[in-house]
Amino acid sequence: MKGQSNTEKIPMKDQLISFLDDINYKYRINQDDDERLVIQTGVELKSGNADVFAVYMEKLNLVQFFAVAPIKVPENRRAEVAKFLDFVDALSYIGNLQLNHMDGILRCKTYFLASENTMEPRVINDNFYQSLNQLERYLPIVLKISFGGLDAVRAQNEVLGSVNPSDN
Repeated sequence: MKGQSNTEKIPMKDQLISFLDDINYKYRINQDDDERLVIQTGVELKSGNADVFAVYMEKLNLVQFFAVAPIKVPENRRAEVAKFLDFVDALSYIGNLQLNHMDGILRCKTYFLASENTMEPRVINDNFYQSLNQLERYLPIVLKISFGGLDAVRAQNEVLGSVNPSDN
């Protein structure tokens, strides 16, 4: 893929595989049919191992990356985590942190529309790594909310670097 002209048509499946090969990531193809292509890889974060899924839906020309956190948010803390994630999404321009309220799984999703021609490698790179960067940045705070009793307002203040005098 390196040095390729973006006027040449290279199938998105090949571009995604080439990207993972170029960064030396091991992966497996979980699904490859008319409905979608799903490629899974694992990544080590500071706070644990995350799974990343690249999902390509050819009929929609849509590529999505899902970075799945290595934790499950306890049921009794999901509402507080959701409040915090709403705040975080207002700060983010790429990547959407999502909490599944049924099972407590936290993930970050990025996506882009695939071009008729070969994508700029940077588009794939930026979306792949941004999904991981969002988890890496906010997962420690989600852990504090989930298991340390931090509330969403204090978590927001921590992200903004605001000091609450009553915390001293």
